[in-house]
Amino acid sequence: LEERSVPTVRLTRSPDSKKSVAIFRFDRPSLYNHVDLEAEVDGMTLIDEEGSISTENVIAHFSETGVPQYIEAKYVMRSTKDWDRFMRFMEKYADTHDLEFRPSGTKVLYDMMWKHGSIEEINDPSRGW
Repeated sequence: LEERSVPTVRLTRSPDSKKSVAIFRFDRPSLYNHVDLEAEVDGMTLIDEEGSISTENVIAHFSETGVPQYIEAKYVMRSTKDWDRFMRFMEKYADTHDLEFRPSGTKVLYDMMWKHGSIEEINDPSRGW
């Protein structure tokens, strides 16, 4: 199933650039409008004309009453080749989903955010970052 909500994406990269992590957060995921709330989300696949990128490191978070709050997916890149491929995907994804890439102010942490969002909103600790 295709998730229709646009995620916030946070990227971290080690100082030697050998390991990077992308964390996708889908707030109020539409996925649960189409599947049983008891069903597990067991992966995320990013597809473009070059192929696919996937991860099984996905966790769904629910409120105390069982309402889906957000889905978080973590994709780990272990080489500069993986990083370059991921960034090519994200540049295309950002163009089609009204996102822009902004450095967060440090050398190793970046934020991908909505063009109309604010850095304060995205970096708000109450959002689980």
